[in-house]
Amino acid sequence: MSVFTVALPSRPGELARLCEAMAARKINMLLCAVSEGDRGTVAFLVDDERAAGTALHDAGFDFLERPAITVRMDHLPGEGAAAFRRLADAGVNLELLLPVQVSKEEFFAVLCVDDVDSARAALRDYVVGERDSV
Repeated sequence: MSVFTVALPSRPGELARLCEAMAARKINMLLCAVSEGDRGTVAFLVDDERAAGTALHDAGFDFLERPAITVRMDHLPGEGAAAFRRLADAGVNLELLLPVQVSKEEFFAVLCVDDVDSARAALRDYVVGERDSV
């Protein structure tokens, strides 16, 4: 599984342009976006990674495609602190967290890190297998 990130100017219509490029190819997205100053970043998952890469390229977007892992935590105070401490203690830098499903009981997120194998080892009981992912 991969997460795509696109940096965009923070102005009206930019997110719409990105979403329109995906919609034109019937690509479904799950996204999160943030802006600061005159720039914004959009992080997203898609249901067809190959088609998304082609659509982004054809629409002229600069983008990154990064490997990701899915984690599941109990939705309780301190659960994230424990998981992220494990990453820190393993020397793994968390580069992106994309919430994908939240309920009163559970929290699923997709993470991009600088060392996927070490993150999987550190978060072993939090990691959702590819066949079980959200």
